[in-house]
Amino acid sequence: MVGGICGSILQIDLSEDRFSVERLNENWVYRFIGGAGYAARLLLDYMDRYGVPDPLSPDNPIIVMTGPLTGVSAFGSKTIVVSRSPLTYGLGKSTFAGSFGLSLKKAGFDGILVVGASDKPVHVIVDDGYIDIKDASDLWGMDSLEASSTLAKSLGNGYRSIVIGPAGERLSRIACIVSSERRVAGRTGLGAVMGSKKLKAISVRGSKPIDVYDPELLRKLNSDWLSKAPRTSRGEAMMEYGTAGGVSMFIQTGNLPIKHWAMGSWNDAWKISGVTIMEKYRSGSGRKICGSGILCSISCERVVEFDDPRFGRYMGKGPEYESVAALGSMVLNSDPVALIKLNELCDRLGIDTISTGEVVAWAMEAYEKGFINRDDTGGLELRWGDVSTLFRLIEMVGLKKGFGAILSDGVKKASEAIGRGTDSFALHVKGLEVPYHNPRLYKSMGLAYATSNRGACHLQGMAMLVERGVLLPEYGISKPPSSNEEYVDTVIVQQDICCFLDSAILCKFGVFGIVDFDHIAKVWAAVTGIGCDRMDILFAGERIWYLERILNYLFGIGNSCDSLPRRFVEEPVRDGPAKGLVCDNIDEMLRLFYERRSLRSIESLKGKLSMLGLEDVASIADRIGLKLY
Repeated sequence: MVGGICGSILQIDLSEDRFSVERLNENWVYRFIGGAGYAARLLLDYMDRYGVPDPLSPDNPIIVMTGPLTGVSAFGSKTIVVSRSPLTYGLGKSTFAGSFGLSLKKAGFDGILVVGASDKPVHVIVDDGYIDIKDASDLWGMDSLEASSTLAKSLGNGYRSIVIGPAGERLSRIACIVSSERRVAGRTGLGAVMGSKKLKAISVRGSKPIDVYDPELLRKLNSDWLSKAPRTSRGEAMMEYGTAGGVSMFIQTGNLPIKHWAMGSWNDAWKISGVTIMEKYRSGSGRKICGSGILCSISCERVVEFDDPRFGRYMGKGPEYESVAALGSMVLNSDPVALIKLNELCDRLGIDTISTGEVVAWAMEAYEKGFINRDDTGGLELRWGDVSTLFRLIEMVGLKKGFGAILSDGVKKASEAIGRGTDSFALHVKGLEVPYHNPRLYKSMGLAYATSNRGACHLQGMAMLVERGVLLPEYGISKPPSSNEEYVDTVIVQQDICCFLDSAILCKFGVFGIVDFDHIAKVWAAVTGIGCDRMDILFAGERIWYLERILNYLFGIGNSCDSLPRRFVEEPVRDGPAKGLVCDNIDEMLRLFYERRSLRSIESLKGKLSMLGLEDVASIADRIGLKLY
């Protein structure tokens, strides 16, 4: 068996209250690695046998998957969750950091696949070889942090858990999954899939060793990687301020989203920068590793503390960049303490902060422009930057109460429900709310958002890094792109690399600008025993990208869904450092992208699949019914 994997998948049918242990398909490991790639192949196989499932039906599988590098490589901190998304109706996937994946592998499993639905709340326990499906009625109704705390006390030492909050229980389509270490699988609404199955929590504990091919070589490679990371400019900045440290730079470049992307500058933005937050509220060293046993030398998680008369005493997790943007500049909230508590509220409710920031900002813009009024909002006046409004509205979203119930299904469905032209400023791609990096400033990100297999996402093709000078010379990208052809080439390389990283699985913050892919190829070989060079990494990622694209086609998410919101294409930035910029080249970039990716016709796509050795994927797609548009 390949090193770094356990060789087993735990399959659970909640409708039948039973489980089985299935062997990992070693051929799939060679082709699709693990993590996102292996889970996507599992999902395709399931659809071939049982048909295309509705996202919230018992038939929709949810897969929690590790990769060969999870828990054994430097920065191998990630676990991924994959299913059909109830938010986009396409491929849903979301990673979270911490030691859950390491514990799952120590228990002897590479992943868990859950189908069916229980008629009562349940809690799955995996303790080495012991599996139990327990009644979780006592946990149902608890927020995610309360549920995690309760499980930690009741289960004892060594367990790691993932849970859903009230939003997942109520089937909010922006519901997330929260780990016991308060790391979040935030995107694509997968908390609702767990909720639809009445699956409140999964807890794992293990004591088995994880075998790797060459332990001594791996130790040396990990040591070199870990010692190098803090000495790089990206690693040093991440250690000092975390991802929220980017706010200061983004203010100066025009990347920060302000007032639902309608403004290009805001004097109060500095009040919520990661630098300001850490200078005022740092607790101790101010940083921590995302999970015990994880090999990381950056420790990007922030630890903050304060004692505020409005909120009382707090010591815990500080906000990451996306949450600062979502709950701060997007809604003109310049109160850093309130922002930290709003971030905690989202985690407790179990809702994605990126999606929450968009639906709240969209509602505020609709209210400001007169598309909705107090009759629509249940008497709530939606005022930009008003902290009390933000707390009330976000709680309504997480609990699906009143007007919040409309927002809890995401901005696409909310704009369809309200109508009145509000879809013109509903900022999403394929139903997934746009994250907080400006595609008018970074043109390549416009293409990356439009063509991402999970909807608008900055982590499925981090082309903006290349535009900022984090280059990939080993893949022929030795300067920032400046033409449509270069934007397209950059996005394709980034997409393929990110597919590999999400399958291996590695934390991207420990990779880009930190280490080259020749080193990662050596780590891969030391763990798995599979000979590998940097081009093998790219080709593996390419196979996985096409597999995911095929899944989307089968879900009805075709080329016509590759688009950008009107605001980024037609409305230049009004002021600030990015004044006058607009992503007006998206159509030409898409044309070139489809040519490069062989997506113009089924015939050209099948030719590409054959070149990649994906004839079996093409055959399944034919049986289910493949359409590109």
